Amino acid sequence: MTSKWKDPVRAGRFVWDLLLKGQRLIMLIAIILTTTAIMIEVVMRYLFESSIVGVQELAAYSALWLYFSGAAYGTHARIHITADLSHLVFKSPRQVIVLKFLSNLISFGLLAYIIPWGWRYFEWGLTRHEQSSSTFMGSTYDIVLFQAAIFYGIVFMAFYFFIETIQCLRAILAGHGDHLELISDRKETETWI
Repeated sequence: MTSKWKDPVRAGRFVWDLLLKGQRLIMLIAIILTTTAIMIEVVMRYLFESSIVGVQELAAYSALWLYFSGAAYGTHARIHITADLSHLVFKSPRQVIVLKFLSNLISFGLLAYIIPWGWRYFEWGLTRHEQSSSTFMGSTYDIVLFQAAIFYGIVFMAFYFFIETIQCLRAILAGHGDHLELISDRKETETWI
């Protein structure tokens, strides 16, 4: 019996699944933080006519993680927002996969172009040691924790678009059959986290 680390395919699948579970966990934590912070603010504002300093800021910053991790996961699952009308013009599966390849290539290229900007913004936050403008529970927190969400999202979106580009290219070069799995949403794994 071979261990998953001796079989490169099994090892790659394990790392891929672990990566997705990590992303799902980040989204879950961000959802809980954002929703809880907004709920606390609503209750404080409308029932007690008061506010807790820093809750709005915490909600906004945790929402950054939610948006960017959701965008990255949406890219993986092929459920990201697109304005694609090409299926109305191009009917053959080969034409559709070529267009999917070009779309993924352009998306990857744009994200690869933006990655250095995201890195510089994250690096700038690391060197500045900027703290939140308000305190929550008696202390401030590093803004770089939330600037990292932007870099994280851009890198993972670029990664998934790169994988999609390679998969489409392989399908085009193979030149056979219908590759509907590449133009439809990915199936969810059995367990979400």
